Amino acid sequence: MNTLISILLTILNNIRTDNTTGEIVRQILLSYQDFKNMKASDLAQKSFCNTSTVNRFCKSLGFSSFNDMKAFMVSSRSVRRSQLEHHMEITDAEAILNSISNYNQDFSIERFKDECGRINEMIASAPRTVVIGAVFPEALTFHYQEDMLEMGKCVYNAPLSRKLEVPNEDPEAVIILITFTGRLINYCRSEYTELCSRFRKVILITGNEEIVPESEEGLILHLPFAGDDEASNAVFVEIMRYLKYRYYMEYRK
Repeated sequence: MNTLISILLTILNNIRTDNTTGEIVRQILLSYQDFKNMKASDLAQKSFCNTSTVNRFCKSLGFSSFNDMKAFMVSSRSVRRSQLEHHMEITDAEAILNSISNYNQDFSIERFKDECGRINEMIASAPRTVVIGAVFPEALTFHYQEDMLEMGKCVYNAPLSRKLEVPNEDPEAVIILITFTGRLINYCRSEYTELCSRFRKVILITGNEEIVPESEEGLILHLPFAGDDEASNAVFVEIMRYLKYRYYMEYRK
């Protein structure tokens, strides 16, 4: 993975990250496709701070200045793009589907494939996608987020504290809500209803068959499990890999 992007995603996922730092990181990710043309003053303006704050943030990551960080990010993109293309070309989609199916013989692979197709269509047409959920399952999507950024779609995570909420965002943004067991929605039902009233495009990733989308254009990606043990976590990584592979083949290749 691209170490810098991984670090930025990790910073953004930390509930202890202060608002200014979080906004700087978010604006970097939102501007990733055209970052070579961004100036420190541009980033400062978008992040509601000053250039000194931006440069201090860059130094905290080990760079001498904003321009030093920008040069690293721009120069590493061609390498990262080549890596992504190579990984996608050698991906065995059928092997992934078989591993998911083998985990749960009753799981409908055809339904799963259809859901992945409809979800990717939604993401492709949206300005950006925000991933929310409990910290650990959300962390399992970091590689997915990083590769989607490389494929031209800004996908980033928003940390949850005690409430189910999303930062100020474009109402046309896609929200991916991960809750393996469905407990997050059951415990935060009113917040979930409010979330769906703010965003029409809410994607649920869950193994709880009783949960239904409440948003106008909401979709569900059903999981072949409803627990959170290590075996399930490994299958979830494969599910996100298949979702990413489908996006690459249908929208980026």
